[in-house]
Amino acid sequence: MPNTKYSERQRASLKLWIELMLYSNKLEQIIDDKLRHNYGQNISRFDVLSQLEREPEKGISVGDLAGRLIASKGNITGLLHRMGEDNLIKKVARIDDRRSTLVHITKKGQNLFNEMAENNAKWVEQTLKTIDINHMHDFTSFLSKARSLLD
Repeated sequence: MPNTKYSERQRASLKLWIELMLYSNKLEQIIDDKLRHNYGQNISRFDVLSQLEREPEKGISVGDLAGRLIASKGNITGLLHRMGEDNLIKKVARIDDRRSTLVHITKKGQNLFNEMAENNAKWVEQTLKTIDINHMHDFTSFLSKARSLLD
């Protein structure tokens, strides 16, 4: 990055952005690899189950689910179809609007999610073990505030 083109704040901003992206991508890859190796699942499936687990009775519309996902940015329709074939989720037409579909987690999906979530917590903790807990709290607070300013 040429020093003459950018102000000090721009250089610092770009460096921070790049480091955040690299760190996030690396952490996501570590967890995705562990989910694949231990469960034959990926982080996108884990993300879907995580969202559905929060509303097991009510379900979530496909559109709302797509908006809530953190890791899954690709083909939500295909992802849900494959997860349905694996009996991890079920899609049900809404009673009040048969054109709209609600997605529910199945018992099999719930059991799988519970096991994956427990191990995910351990994996993330292990991955971040070198970071002091007070720094974690401070950094989390900082990022949360910074993110809220983007909205």
